[in-house]
Amino acid sequence: MWRTINNALFKKIIVLFWTFWWLIALWTDAVGALAHIKILSRSWAPDMNYPHLVDSLNMYGVSSWVPPLLFILILLWSLISAGLFFWASLGLRYRREIWMSRAEIAFIVSLTYWFAFFIADQLVMKFDLEQNHMVQGGFQLLTFLSLYLLPEPSHTFRKRNRS
Repeated sequence: MWRTINNALFKKIIVLFWTFWWLIALWTDAVGALAHIKILSRSWAPDMNYPHLVDSLNMYGVSSWVPPLLFILILLWSLISAGLFFWASLGLRYRREIWMSRAEIAFIVSLTYWFAFFIADQLVMKFDLEQNHMVQGGFQLLTFLSLYLLPEPSHTFRKRNRS
């Protein structure tokens, strides 16, 4: 019984972990964008992801408006993912069906973010980035699957043996 109670708690911890992870990812990209447009100091807010995006697209000679548009879309997708995980975390105090359905939505939306990166990495042949994205996306997929694969307590576990 203790193991199944711990599994139920562990599943909630997974949702909280991804809430914090997506909020931090959003924060660092947003701060980097503000540093790029000179609103924040680069030493305090390193501008790393946007220059990687521009460099990755150089091989195609895209118009100058494409990298900012793609970065805005990345920020929006991160914002949506963070928001959905936050919404799922707020549901952790409710019945399992409620928070699990919210978590499922958050995981599916954020996993499609990784799928888009996997395809983008192939298009620009940045295999070092692809490896990093595969690890992050694969870990998120693994934790999503654990929500379904780890056993949880049921009413039969709570009955006491009266012999």
